[in-house]
Amino acid sequence: MCGIFGFAKTNGRQSDNQMRILKNVFTELADQSSIRGTDSTGFSIVDTDDRYTYKTLMDSSTLVRTNTFYDNVLSRITRDTTIVIGHVRLATHGTVKVTNAHPFTVGNVVGAHNGVIYNYNKVATAMGKKVPEVDSQVLFQSLNANKMNKAFEKIDGDFALTWIKDSNRKIHLARESGRPMVVAYWKKARILFWASTRQILEDAMLNAGLVLSIQNVPEDYIYTYDVDEFTHKPNREQVPFDTISQVEVRDKYNYATYGYGGWGGHHYNPSPASNNLLLETCDKAKAMCSYCYHWVDEDELWQDSHGNNLCYNCELFEELSDVPNVDTGDEDEAPF
Repeated sequence: MCGIFGFAKTNGRQSDNQMRILKNVFTELADQSSIRGTDSTGFSIVDTDDRYTYKTLMDSSTLVRTNTFYDNVLSRITRDTTIVIGHVRLATHGTVKVTNAHPFTVGNVVGAHNGVIYNYNKVATAMGKKVPEVDSQVLFQSLNANKMNKAFEKIDGDFALTWIKDSNRKIHLARESGRPMVVAYWKKARILFWASTRQILEDAMLNAGLVLSIQNVPEDYIYTYDVDEFTHKPNREQVPFDTISQVEVRDKYNYATYGYGGWGGHHYNPSPASNNLLLETCDKAKAMCSYCYHWVDEDELWQDSHGNNLCYNCELFEELSDVPNVDTGDEDEAPF
């Protein structure tokens, strides 16, 4: 288990007070995220034409209470900053040393990952790369070598990750079903925050005096945010992706991938045999969401005004879609 957190913002738009709140939220994010890993801490700070990475073996909760944090991290966050990627590590593959700390830089890619890549040695070998100490590195090697939606096709694992590639003004977020990630958008300041869990992000904002609505990042999509297009909503592009495990499940249970606009990225067409198999392996009764076609516990479904069954993500999406200008707390807006 590791922790990822950070923010992306339109450069030059923030007032002195908004910059103060931003730095307080970011400091709190680093502090709160230490619960997810204490083996190392790392940050990549991105400006319009510069990228800077700082890594240390000090845990983030201790780090934020030192001058080292101010000198090497906080003082470098300015109005010209566009993206900051933060990470705390709980080592699962590779020894505990600074070079194994996130964020990693591979070619044009800088990114941080939470999760486990089970076949990282095979992926590295297939790309003609030396097998790395840290499984996460193969994700960024693949992202550097391939188009984004093709980068995960040979990956078998669980992940949530954030990265930049060719542009210092675009942040990419993606997660597979095994790992959490949430976001919140501060409309007035043109800032998008993210963190591994709702509790971390909520506590960080509250401690800094900011109240925004928080959403889960939907699974199986790459979300790309261009900081120059942050307005009343953080306009984004979404691209579906596949992993080895998703392909195997789809082949076994007769999934059919569909394109843009879905929340889960997969449309499920259960055959009678696969339907029975799913129900036999579940302790609770299952039902299908009418929107994303995912199977969830029957008692976790809601019904919309048309009588359609909705899972939590789709129910939230519909609520936000029905209200064009959602303002919760300090003028925030739904990121999806």
